Amino acid sequence: MSKSAKLVMLVDDDSTIIETLEYNLKRHGFETVSFNSGQSALAKLDPLSPALIILDWMLPDMQGPEICKLIRLRNLETPILMLTGRAAPNDVAHGLTSGADDYLSKPFSVVEFLARVQALLRRSKGQTRSGQVAVGDLVLDLDAQRATLKDTEVELSPKEFVLLKVMMENVGKTLSTESILNQVWGVDFTGDSKTVAVHMRWLRQKLEADPKNPVLLETVHRAGYRFNSPAMRGQKRTPFTSQAGEQA
Repeated sequence: MSKSAKLVMLVDDDSTIIETLEYNLKRHGFETVSFNSGQSALAKLDPLSPALIILDWMLPDMQGPEICKLIRLRNLETPILMLTGRAAPNDVAHGLTSGADDYLSKPFSVVEFLARVQALLRRSKGQTRSGQVAVGDLVLDLDAQRATLKDTEVELSPKEFVLLKVMMENVGKTLSTESILNQVWGVDFTGDSKTVAVHMRWLRQKLEADPKNPVLLETVHRAGYRFNSPAMRGQKRTPFTSQAGEQA
């Protein structure tokens, strides 16, 4: 069966989280199908052929990383977003190496969740469509190494282009300076880490309406930098809560 471009599979045993995510996904034009166990989701995966899988780490019968591995053993490239309260680096690494494409730690805001969903779907489409990365009116043509904002070309240096590409591919995620250095300048880079701040300033001068008060390329205090989608700009991180009073 061909993949449904609008169908999102939700796998979580918390009914409150399921209801909240279903409501917000449907508001943005997605169809949803929900399961409260790993086995039930795996049994329906092939006939449903979803465009995206939202998977909780802890389920009654299986753990998320185990489900990811079983999905990848079927040679399915469906993007997977893992939801979990585990935020330790080893847990993040375990989730990603098991086959998840992205990882969202609880608590999270619905705005950030939707940004991750849209980014994963864009990335998935980009593998079969054109070599482009696009967020709102900002588009990177990877083949031509060309950036346009509202259909107007933005002149970028090679390093500015790669830096912007990394940030746009991780929309809504806070990237540390070290992570950015590794992805843009390489793990063997031995220069000053302040080069990231300098290049961010240059990008802001070319992309932001007010470079001194950036809304696109945001500095996250003591954490790094985040690229905000149009839906996220000006939004506060407001976690929703479950019936038990715990943050999702």
